[in-house]
Amino acid sequence: MNSFNPSSRMMAIRMPPIAEIMGRISELKSSGRSIYSMAQASPWYSPPSDVLNSFTVKLMEPQVHRYGPDPGFPWARKAVTEDFSRRRKVDLDPSREIHLTCGASQAFLSALLATTGPGDNVAVIEPYYFDHVFAIKFSDLGLRSIPMIEDNGGWTVPLDEISRVLREVRVLVIVNPGNPTGKVISDAEMKQLVEMTAESGTFLIIDETYERFVFTGDTWHPWKEKHQKHVLTLGSFSKSLGIPGWRLGYLFGSEDLLEQAIKVQDSVVICPPTPSQYLLSEILNEEEWIKAMSAGVLRRLELCREALRGNDHISWREAGGAFFTLAAYESSMIAQNAAMYLLDEYGIGTIPGSAFGCSGEGHLRISFGCLSDEELEPAMKLLSEVSFPE
Repeated sequence: MNSFNPSSRMMAIRMPPIAEIMGRISELKSSGRSIYSMAQASPWYSPPSDVLNSFTVKLMEPQVHRYGPDPGFPWARKAVTEDFSRRRKVDLDPSREIHLTCGASQAFLSALLATTGPGDNVAVIEPYYFDHVFAIKFSDLGLRSIPMIEDNGGWTVPLDEISRVLREVRVLVIVNPGNPTGKVISDAEMKQLVEMTAESGTFLIIDETYERFVFTGDTWHPWKEKHQKHVLTLGSFSKSLGIPGWRLGYLFGSEDLLEQAIKVQDSVVICPPTPSQYLLSEILNEEEWIKAMSAGVLRRLELCREALRGNDHISWREAGGAFFTLAAYESSMIAQNAAMYLLDEYGIGTIPGSAFGCSGEGHLRISFGCLSDEELEPAMKLLSEVSFPE
């Protein structure tokens, strides 16, 4: 008798516990519990009301509901490159060096498949972003995980170990600022990584989803000085513009690589969402609002740091950006159980650090960027008081 089993490749990949955590949060809220969710990295803000009002009118136009060009509309790509040039001093040819994508995760898959072949190895820095590891595994690529160094209340990029591994891998993936750690790679470290990967013949994929939330002053990008052919950069507008549900991101790099990446995009999603691109063109003009939201994230980071530094049971790990800290807790409980305990006992939702690799065990990812203004202070007060069973 024939057996119609699912793919062994996909069955070997474990889903992260976010669905379980979010499901439990929903149950507790339905029962009337007050829950402070610092689990999923969903910003507390949405676009300004005047932008939404204008966009609502635009939705009445038929062309907003049609397919667009595979790499995105030329005017939308031009708007993004003009923003990068003005704000970051990164100059791109909008017709050849950038694609708009259906979010950063799809951009990563496109970048990954454009730079690798069967059996190639890909290195990630651990604690890693688990969606990257999913894509690597279901693409039948080898995974090399390089743990960061946890010291002095923070995380250090393991440059020596990266240098040793580079000869064995086709691609190095970095997330800057980090998810789940909030670690910002310094300008000096970034320059070393670019040089090391160029010398070893290794592609460098930079996920900069949280680039609007860098609070250390380290903003150097390798394409500021010259276009590094071995560097591909991807990001998202979900957090920076408060539009995660509209699934819009970007991928930029050399024309040769993007010509291959667009094949992935065409087969997976065809084109970036047309309505999202019209919304993007409206929000990018709201620079003062964008800066205010970034300042709000910084305020949340500072309040979270203050709350944890006053608690002997859970320790702040320094974050220079993004929405997160990967805090270390004092208990023999595994991270999965610690996250559930914190949720059930205190009404605080977090993600177990073990979801981000072995070096995340004993930690919890706290996403302070989720909290509304009304939730912020009571949530931080509660966080400052939590403890765990030994």
